Amino acid sequence: MGRILKAYETRFRWLLRSARARRLDQGVEALINKARQFSATHQIPLADGLARVQEELALRPQFRTVNHSSAPVIFYCDAGLGGLARWLRAAGYEAFWEAGIDDDELLRRARTLAATILTTDSMLMERRVLRNQVIPSLWLPPTLGISEQLRLVFREFNLQLRTPRCIRCGGELRRADKEELRGRVPPRTYRWLDEYFVCTRCGQAFWHGTHWTRIVKELESLRG
Repeated sequence: MGRILKAYETRFRWLLRSARARRLDQGVEALINKARQFSATHQIPLADGLARVQEELALRPQFRTVNHSSAPVIFYCDAGLGGLARWLRAAGYEAFWEAGIDDDELLRRARTLAATILTTDSMLMERRVLRNQVIPSLWLPPTLGISEQLRLVFREFNLQLRTPRCIRCGGELRRADKEELRGRVPPRTYRWLDEYFVCTRCGQAFWHGTHWTRIVKELESLRG
């Protein structure tokens, strides 16, 4: 819990500083105490209380202006955020992810690509290049589910839904001729669907089946 608490302290301090709040130490302490009180009152883990306080803070008008003026073009998710990377691609954003990538390599690649790092690792956020925003980054509470992670990223960077990208690798999708994909599409799908896409990077074929309908429904909820 110590690492998570420290990460929230850093996050609260950054939000307060960005909103030009005075007395940062007192402000952070007040928010931590509020989370502890909420946790005790509702008999929930402190991590959940901290997440609730951050959520309330983010919804206040004075903190909504903290959002970046322009949306990141590229994201690089740490090794534990493969699910988030796929959903960001479905939402139309280039999101890189590699299982087992170590911190040094993650930082090197993100810097090369001018990517924004998304991570649940509070220790990684202690690296000077992230702490000083040399490489832009966002820490995500490890207790959040994928849909909550996605919603937080959208809110933080004021993102809008874009044309979907390849869920497998993040490449751009192009429309493909149905006949061209005859041998690559399940027969039943081929009979009732006419619209298909192919990734220009990895060559994966896609179509809008029932799985995609569920994805679209989830993404559309981000507009609210």
